[in-house]
Amino acid sequence: MEPTNLAETLHLRLNAENFREQLLAHPKKDNRITSVHIEISNEYFLLIPNTFDSPTFRLGFLEKALGENALVGKEIQQQAIATEDATLIFLVPSDWKDHISAHFAYAKISYTHSLASCLLNNDQQLNLLIQGKLAFASLYQGNKLQLANVFRFESAIELAFYLQSIRDAFSLNWTLYPPLLVAESEEIADASLYQIPYVQS
Repeated sequence: MEPTNLAETLHLRLNAENFREQLLAHPKKDNRITSVHIEISNEYFLLIPNTFDSPTFRLGFLEKALGENALVGKEIQQQAIATEDATLIFLVPSDWKDHISAHFAYAKISYTHSLASCLLNNDQQLNLLIQGKLAFASLYQGNKLQLANVFRFESAIELAFYLQSIRDAFSLNWTLYPPLLVAESEEIADASLYQIPYVQS
């Protein structure tokens, strides 16, 4: 997602590789920017059904899922996922939030997570969002969410093995239902070489 600035609202997609570059691309303390929407692209998330979500349980779930030290130096953000009656809890590095608040001192800042874009479509196929070295994935079967995951990969063959393991684990027929790349996704590198069909939304 390229930075966009429409009607005094700035939209940024931030990850560990582009954080500083994205901030420096915009003037510091620009009072014309009244709202900043930041999409966080990382693997630190947890999707919690609303029936189980409470501040007490939330911390326990996060520590269990991400590790005891996962919360160190990070702040918790949340995003409602109405289609799942759930809350997407994700972590943002505290120093990022400090830099963002200082850089956009006059703006209201809101956060979302990249995985949410994969949870909008509950068709019977694998939904993918590829961003750099991260693959965000969701899978619905029988209109029920079966998989919501983020996979960090270093090479095209690692991504191919990951996608093929999902296909095999869930008995997916990629001839009838190839993986669907959601809007703004990068293409799957070497997809034809590794026999990974896909369609774009």
